Amino acid sequence: MGAKEAAQQVLKVLLGQDTHHDPYLELLRLGAASEHIDSEVVVTLIVPGGLVTGTIVPAAVWEEKFTRELDDHDLRRAVGTARDRIEENSDKGRRLQPDSRFLHLRDVTYRDGRASHTLPTWRGPVAAVSGWTLGEPEKS
Repeated sequence: MGAKEAAQQVLKVLLGQDTHHDPYLELLRLGAASEHIDSEVVVTLIVPGGLVTGTIVPAAVWEEKFTRELDDHDLRRAVGTARDRIEENSDKGRRLQPDSRFLHLRDVTYRDGRASHTLPTWRGPVAAVSGWTLGEPEKS
């Protein structure tokens, strides 16, 4: 996302014209999608069933990791058409339009009660987030 597009999205959020539930979380998502911001933001999200902690990434980064995970699991035939379309668009310099209803994380830890699970990536609906904080819980 270029600077102009990011600025327009931020203005929508600040002016209350955006339909997202939490304008601050949306600003973090937009910041991660901006080509001009180089910092990494780790968040912990409260979602139904547990806590999700990870680094916010743009949809394009998540998409790239997702396609590599498909190769790792040899699922190419099962989802070949969709994967080939993603690769074709990527080769032409085009990306699928990011869906602002979703948040994308990498290097994820999911906690449900006392159990903890690590995941390479996570994609979840922003509407499922009931609370969040910057950073991650302390290890205990």
